Amino acid sequence: MKLLLSIALLCLVPTFAGAQTLTELYKKVNTSVVVIETQSNTTDETGMKRNISTESSQGSGVLISEDGLIWTASHVVNSADYVAVKFNDNDIYMAKVISTNPQADVALIKIQGPFHLGDKHVAVIGNSDDAQTGDDIFVIGAPHGLEQSLSRGIVSGRMKPSDINSNFFPIEFIQTDASINPGNSGGPIFNMQGEVIAIASFILSESGGFDGIGFGATSNVAKKILMNTKALWVGIDFVFLDETMAKVFNIPQKGGLLVLSVALEGLGADIGLKGGYVEARIEGVELLIGGDIILEVAGIKLESGESGYKLRKVLVSFNPGDTYEVKFIRGGKVLTKTITVK
Repeated sequence: MKLLLSIALLCLVPTFAGAQTLTELYKKVNTSVVVIETQSNTTDETGMKRNISTESSQGSGVLISEDGLIWTASHVVNSADYVAVKFNDNDIYMAKVISTNPQADVALIKIQGPFHLGDKHVAVIGNSDDAQTGDDIFVIGAPHGLEQSLSRGIVSGRMKPSDINSNFFPIEFIQTDASINPGNSGGPIFNMQGEVIAIASFILSESGGFDGIGFGATSNVAKKILMNTKALWVGIDFVFLDETMAKVFNIPQKGGLLVLSVALEGLGADIGLKGGYVEARIEGVELLIGGDIILEVAGIKLESGESGYKLRKVLVSFNPGDTYEVKFIRGGKVLTKTITVK
């Protein structure tokens, strides 16, 4: 019996010897994690950008290539005018937004100018389909500005938005009990092999802090949207107005997109859209109203959440020189503009 027990213990030794502790994993991958600082110029009553007042925000991201490509969350950079990334060795670089997808909440940015990789770790992208409920994971980011913070937890489940038709691109989020707070957004969620399996996105919480459930956009979805399809930077922060709110805003259809802010570059700037300038609280949500309300793009009426997915598929199918029309409300008037794809 003692001999059998000794043999069994010896068989287990290689497994434990080859396993990496969380401390070792953190030291291996934390140099791939960046703090993202953004600035957006505020909008005046005409909807134009002003340089005299700026709004700053912070998020996280992860380096995924040797030439400076970084994954983050769409809501961190989507309407930013200026983006800077900071590594844990205090190297700071300016970055440019390449592609965003607000529905999936993923974005791709790229460091501008000469980039010194040095000892920085390039993150390995894992297969999020392999992540099972109950698997251990860990998150690195800058919650509340506390850079390079580590939290751990498990995969608690998966979520697919129920309003997405199967004909459109599948969007999926990994659910976790790991601590995710403001500032973690865009940071990597790693499996215990040190691979990125999700990008921290949002929390469900009554207080706005971590007393709820965290979610991250899966790596497989991020890879397909950001790396395997044509880049598209929307450059607009917006809210969807449902049928009830459409009546409140006197919209001549069942819904629309209320533009909150527009980046100096991106699709919104190409169209010439204007953001809001009046602070308001509607159904407990603080918004900037007074901006354009988009009714229709490329023949697609934006009357439901599903229409946004359909619109993106159409927009990425265009080639330079193609034209399409955008219909929107500005100052109570319905305007139509013809846009030529750059």
